[in-house]
Amino acid sequence: MTRTTHHGPQQTVRLAFVAVLMLGLTGCAAAGTSGANVSGASPSSSSDEGLGSIGELPAGGGGDQVASPSPEPPLVAAAPAPEDCVSYNPANLTVGALGDAWILKDGGHSLELFDTKSDADNALKVARNWKQNCFIGRGNDKPDRYRYIINYFATPSGLPLGLAPTLDCVSYDPAQLALYSGVAHPADPNQDEWALYSGPIPLLFLASEPDALRAKIVAEEHTKRCLIGHGNDRPDPARYLMYHWQ
Repeated sequence: MTRTTHHGPQQTVRLAFVAVLMLGLTGCAAAGTSGANVSGASPSSSSDEGLGSIGELPAGGGGDQVASPSPEPPLVAAAPAPEDCVSYNPANLTVGALGDAWILKDGGHSLELFDTKSDADNALKVARNWKQNCFIGRGNDKPDRYRYIINYFATPSGLPLGLAPTLDCVSYDPAQLALYSGVAHPADPNQDEWALYSGPIPLLFLASEPDALRAKIVAEEHTKRCLIGHGNDRPDPARYLMYHWQ
């Protein structure tokens, strides 16, 4: 005998709800499986492509790129030493004895020291034509510092010309003036002093590059470098020497 089961309305509703619930769970499981396939897709998937586009470095650059070193600042050329001039009254010049030497003075102000009275007299004949005695290298600290002190005169006095002095002069071509130091030194490549030459003719030795540049400026305006007191036999002969440029 077959037994037939009858359900009431309430029980029928409950069974329908359970069926719907089961269908919903089955759909969620399928969606979850599909979502896992997307998130675990290969590197060519759209998800990875999105990350790649966000994290890409700009073309031609990289986060670890080493910055180029800053260029070295350009070397600054030395400037000529500033002019160092002493003014005097050319009409007030005298020569006097100072111990065993002779001195050229403007009143009580000493200008130059000489080995003999003859040298001092010649210096007065030159100096009276000018109003300023200028120096190059007075501040040098070389052991034989007087060797590197050069003088020249400036500012004509306008006084009538007196007797011509006796001078020891070297003629040179100002167009051939050149400065040397170190290995390029034509006399001694081991010297670190500066030398002013005109072609093969040595004119001056200077204590520094600024002094050398100033000396070259002075020499460019003349064609003769003259000396008074050259050849004296003092232990420090350069101290008793005066330069004059013509």
